[in-house]
Amino acid sequence: MKKIIIAGGTGFIGSYISKRFLESCYDVQIVSRNHADIKWDINELSEAMNGAEMVINLAGKSINCRHTESNRKAIINSRVNSTTLIGNAISACDNPPKLWVNASATGIYRSSHKHPMTEDETDLGNDFLAKVVTMWEKAMDDFKLPVTRQIALRTSVVLGYKGGALKPLVLLSSFGLGGKQANGKQMVSWIHLEDYFRILVFILKNEKIEGIINCTAPEPVSNAQFMKNIRLANHVAFGIPAPAFAIKLGSLIIGTEPELILNSSYVVPKRLIDAGFKFNFPYIDSALNDLLN
Repeated sequence: MKKIIIAGGTGFIGSYISKRFLESCYDVQIVSRNHADIKWDINELSEAMNGAEMVINLAGKSINCRHTESNRKAIINSRVNSTTLIGNAISACDNPPKLWVNASATGIYRSSHKHPMTEDETDLGNDFLAKVVTMWEKAMDDFKLPVTRQIALRTSVVLGYKGGALKPLVLLSSFGLGGKQANGKQMVSWIHLEDYFRILVFILKNEKIEGIINCTAPEPVSNAQFMKNIRLANHVAFGIPAPAFAIKLGSLIIGTEPELILNSSYVVPKRLIDAGFKFNFPYIDSALNDLLN
């Protein structure tokens, strides 16, 4: 049975793709600090990775928190250190895995309302999240592996029913608070969780793909449209808008950063489209109807 190793495989995304790979008859082994098949130990990692089809690294502290100095260090270290450990473990393999997919993020791109960001973009962001992604990807790039393909998967907002960004927004909508956020003009790049899994399978099967891949749906939408489609899929007639000051106050109360909502992310998956990937959910209305109905 073909083997796939998933580091950080107990979270929202990891749990789903683990289930889907198991359904596809792969031997899935999880790397985690708790309830794992494999511990974060270089010898144990290297032994498990021998002969694997793919290693997927999703490990990292959530950015959905207040970006205090201690949280910033934890966000960076959890990503860089796990990436470095996995790279060292692959380097020590007698029979290295064929593919290493390391999570990355569209947060590396500058805020944009009209200019679509592709993998060819050189005018990147300079805020904290952009710096995190730059360090994260460099930790992977430092390894020049002769056998193992390396991919940095720059992922946008992942939409799934049982967790992630969608769940609290649906709750807001249910209480009539699902209107546009700030002026609603900021763009939202997103990906359906099933298409995220399908992209991993596509990358595994297409051996010419390597480097940076934008993991987003091809049709980003404005925040106003995004919230409207959540209301429609959730069968809610109206939604009270949330001005920017209310978002900043609410973020302080619940312990997160307002920029996660206020920044504009206009990112498109040029390399996936050029390679022939077909999205099951290219449009936000069909994605949300699938998840919420």
